[in-house]
Amino acid sequence: MTTDQALFLRDFLLQRIEEAHLVTMRVLYSIPEADGEYRPHPWSRSAREMAIHIIETELMLLNGIARGKFKREEDEMPLSFMSLAEMAQYYDEKFSAAVESVRKLGVKPLTTYLSFYGVFRHPAVVFLTFLHDHTVHHRGQLSAYVREMGAKISMIKGVDGSFVSMGQPAMKYLWTERPAYETSDLAQAA
Repeated sequence: MTTDQALFLRDFLLQRIEEAHLVTMRVLYSIPEADGEYRPHPWSRSAREMAIHIIETELMLLNGIARGKFKREEDEMPLSFMSLAEMAQYYDEKFSAAVESVRKLGVKPLTTYLSFYGVFRHPAVVFLTFLHDHTVHHRGQLSAYVREMGAKISMIKGVDGSFVSMGQPAMKYLWTERPAYETSDLAQAA
């Protein structure tokens, strides 16, 4: 992997992860506290367990990439003792710091091969794809839970503080906030 490839991949994937984070926050804040133990089937994870899984996995992956090693942090908060709203707030605070630590990584740590608990090895930056895909998958499951509970996914606020219409896709809204790129810049990035 070249320097340009590693830095492009980091920046591209972090942008996607940050955009997905906003949607994940909408879903997390939409789970009614009273329905935290809802599960569509007795063998399924509860809504609370699914939320914990999403939060813990994202933070573990981001911190592992930044640290250069995947391990469970001893100072992590036990999420199972928090309310769903407290979990979402904790996640939002920790997520921002973890993303910034990955954003500051240079080429060497991004291209260093990391072992994911002996299951597979990839350059550190490649684990951002796993993080994104994992979260999108489980967030989809959790949003289905929310709908089955009879709740609605909450609206998202834009950078100006106004709410975005639920009829307007979050990704479309987020991309409209981005600066315009020259066509030649996009062609060079591909």
